[in-house]
Amino acid sequence: MTQLPAASISAQPGIAYRKVKSILISEIASGALQPGVKFPNETLLAKRFGVSVGTLRRAVEELVAENILVRQHGRGTFVRSLDEERFLFQFFKLADRDGNFEYPKVELVAFSEAVATSQEAKVLGLQVGDAVFRLENVLSLQNRATVHDRISIDAKLFEGLTQKCLTERGGTIYELYQRRFGVTIACADERLRAEDADARSAELLGIAPGASVLRIERVAFTVENRPCEWRISIVNSSQVDYVSRSAHN
Repeated sequence: MTQLPAASISAQPGIAYRKVKSILISEIASGALQPGVKFPNETLLAKRFGVSVGTLRRAVEELVAENILVRQHGRGTFVRSLDEERFLFQFFKLADRDGNFEYPKVELVAFSEAVATSQEAKVLGLQVGDAVFRLENVLSLQNRATVHDRISIDAKLFEGLTQKCLTERGGTIYELYQRRFGVTIACADERLRAEDADARSAELLGIAPGASVLRIERVAFTVENRPCEWRISIVNSSQVDYVSRSAHN
């Protein structure tokens, strides 16, 4: 783990834990703490920061609650990896009528670099004309095209992203963000509504133009609460349900 300067955190406990949390978030964002890295035990970590174990534990527990860290019984605390299991639980919320979830087959159908529109700039915190990457995916469940994704991301944040990176990534797209670019997705805001399928989505999903679909708009945020991905998902909901799940201890 990257060492802090010799000076310890000096503040009231209610403020000190926030400083500890902020430093841990910065180290995750910078890549100093990689996915799967095990934290030292709480006593050593508290000593490193110059705070009580209780203060340290409060910061860690908040990061666990926010799905940035994960506790593994008998093993310790780790930076959470956005693998298929985590992606399915936290970010992919489509299940069949029996409530079964499966990781979708993903096909990249378009990839380009462009300049940000006013809407992309607003959502991603950019300036109009800044560089963005745009990609389109078709997600299939049970060998049936089910979701058409349109995704916009900040090109500077993902500098070096290529079509080959996306098609050969070998894991979730959020794993790619995390491992190759040091961008860990911590959470996302979603808005849902019913609408009619446009011609592009209808063609890719094999449905009639104007057919009723579910539109999911998602803005994903990094551990530093920076918006980094804007995604519009058009879902053929004739065979699937949107299911939001809560973690159970």
